[in-house]
Amino acid sequence: MKNWLLRTLIELVNRTITFSSENEAPVRALLDARRPFVLVFWHGSMTYPWWRMRSNNAAALVSQSKDGQLLADLLQSWGYSVLRGSSSRGSKEAMTAMRGAVRDGHVLCVTPDGPRGPYHEMKMGAVRVAQTMNVPLVLVSVGYRRYRRLRSWDRFEVPWPFTRARVLYSDPLTIAPELQGEPLDERRHEIEKMLNAQYREAVLEVAP
Repeated sequence: MKNWLLRTLIELVNRTITFSSENEAPVRALLDARRPFVLVFWHGSMTYPWWRMRSNNAAALVSQSKDGQLLADLLQSWGYSVLRGSSSRGSKEAMTAMRGAVRDGHVLCVTPDGPRGPYHEMKMGAVRVAQTMNVPLVLVSVGYRRYRRLRSWDRFEVPWPFTRARVLYSDPLTIAPELQGEPLDERRHEIEKMLNAQYREAVLEVAP
């Protein structure tokens, strides 16, 4: 019952919002070609990306927590293949599952600062999967004009109905296979800065 209500609320609210998407063509091309890739977005603004990728042969990494079960049930109702694990619990199993999902042709969706933060700090998992599986990494951010920010670690954003939103996609990024150790961590940090800059731009452009 709780999952049905949550799904209904999200779908009703999102259908009232005016979304303006930029640079979505590369993602659309990957989807049309049925090419697997890794899509990353921050935990606090994850509702729209999850909803947008429903019914697109997507797989999702969801934590093994009690809250994670609620999200897992929601995503499964949207047609996701749900993988359970995180950087803090079941990390080795999670990496194996993520690689397997990409190998099977899924779009892998990851919140790289989840499940417990720190806020807007990217962990290595999504980067390593994109590198080792030789698939593109795409960043997406959404900014709402009117929303409520919760007092959670991820500063979760709940958009108001009938607001406007701007959605920004990056060009597909590649992770050079020869990168290891410190150079790979520098690349991770560079991508983290790109995602934060993209998020700030999305929010700024829809500010009153």
